[in-house]
Amino acid sequence: MSFMEYDSPVMAGIGKVTDILWLSLLWFLCCLPVVTIGASTTALYYTSVKAVRKNRGYVTRTFFHAFRMNFFPALGIWVLYLLGILLFYMNFIFAAAIRDESFRFFTTTVYGCLAFAVLSIGCYAFPVLSRCSMKCFEILRFSAGLMVKHFPYTLLMVLTVVLCAVVMWYIPLSAFCLPVVGTLLFSVFMEKILIRYTPETEKCGWYAEQ
Repeated sequence: MSFMEYDSPVMAGIGKVTDILWLSLLWFLCCLPVVTIGASTTALYYTSVKAVRKNRGYVTRTFFHAFRMNFFPALGIWVLYLLGILLFYMNFIFAAAIRDESFRFFTTTVYGCLAFAVLSIGCYAFPVLSRCSMKCFEILRFSAGLMVKHFPYTLLMVLTVVLCAVVMWYIPLSAFCLPVVGTLLFSVFMEKILIRYTPETEKCGWYAEQ
C-alpha cells in the first residue's frame, strides 16, 4: 500500500493534524466576539470528541451545528461565569490591599478556594451542555455536584485547563493546536464521568465508545 493512498496511516495522520489545526482556528475565531466564548467552547468540546477523537462527522459541520444548537444556553452560562470572574478579580484586588498579613492571607485563601470552585464548575458546564438538554441553572447545579462527587478528576481537568492557558499565554503559536490537544486530553477524564450519567437507552453512538 502506498503511503500516499487516502486510507494509509500517513494520510490519516496528516488528516488528523489538519483537523486539529482547523478546529483550533475555528474556536479562536468564534471566541473573538467575547460573548460567544461559551458557545465556541461548547462546540470545541463536542467536535473534539465526536469528529477528532471518535472520527464521526466533519469538523466544520459538527462545530457549527453544536455552536448553533447550544448558543443561547452557552451565552447564559458564559455571562454568569464572566460576572463571577470579574467579581473574584475585584475581590483579589481588595485582598491584596489589606495591610494585616494574617488577615490578607486568610482572605486570599478563601477567595482562591472559591475561584477554584468557579473554575471547576466551568470545566464541567460546557461539556455537560454539549451533551444534555438542560436549562442554564440546572447545568450549573449539576456541574457543581459533579465537581464535588468526582473531585480527583476535577483536579486533573482543572490542571489541564490551567496548563494549556499558561502555555498559550507564553507561547502564542501553541494556540494553533493546543485548544484541541488540551480538549482531547481533558475529554479522557470528562468522558469517563459523562458516560455514568447517560441513560441506558441512549448509550449508543459515538459517545458510548470507550
